[in-house]
Amino acid sequence: MYQKTSALVLSTMKYADNSLIVRCFTREYGGCSYLLKGILKPSKSPLKVGLFQPLAQLALVATYKEGALSYIKEAKVIYPYSTLHTQPYKSVVTIFLSEVCAQICQPDTLDVPLFDFLSEQLHRLDTTDYNPHFHLKFLLSLTRLLGFYPDTTHDHLPYFNIEEGVFTATESTPHHIAGHTLSLLTTLLHTPFGELNTLKSRHEDRNALLVQLLKYYQWHYPNFKEIKSLEVLQQVVGY
Repeated sequence: MYQKTSALVLSTMKYADNSLIVRCFTREYGGCSYLLKGILKPSKSPLKVGLFQPLAQLALVATYKEGALSYIKEAKVIYPYSTLHTQPYKSVVTIFLSEVCAQICQPDTLDVPLFDFLSEQLHRLDTTDYNPHFHLKFLLSLTRLLGFYPDTTHDHLPYFNIEEGVFTATESTPHHIAGHTLSLLTTLLHTPFGELNTLKSRHEDRNALLVQLLKYYQWHYPNFKEIKSLEVLQQVVGY
């Protein structure tokens, strides 16, 4: 039976000669995988490959069966992006965020607040000027929804313990953030998305913080793996 659902595209993978498996995060069912038969031969499929770009926001008419591949009957764009897939910096950030989302959007796990957060922030990224702090703020804000937002009670202290998610007075673990990287972390924790354009920082500090934040995810989110697009992101947007 076909149902309507809103969806964010997480990833695509070629299947057989002319088909795709598309992973989506849906508002109604959580993570779902869909088999798109014959989509790589346009004359044999009513769906178009171009619909399924990274983090595209779609309205689907599709089947749903927990733990199994589903099928899409209809798909259309809910929100047509103006810049996410056309501006080089934003395009690289979008690919990076899609990799992160593919790991934290779990199959068959309903999470409406997470879906709404992702949808809202993608809209923000699309409609505002590119800011090199956006992906860092995104990662920090996402931890609040995932349950391991940093404890800022003592954020005046000179170290941040990645293992415990707290600020400390001493280097209690080799896994910590300090110096300029810590200053940027603290600033971002207290800066709303709408005020990111007021921030100034060095690209080496942003890159260092990005690496540390991904380590933070690895410590606190089960089976969080290496992000393949990290190096490209650091090279392209690390100005």
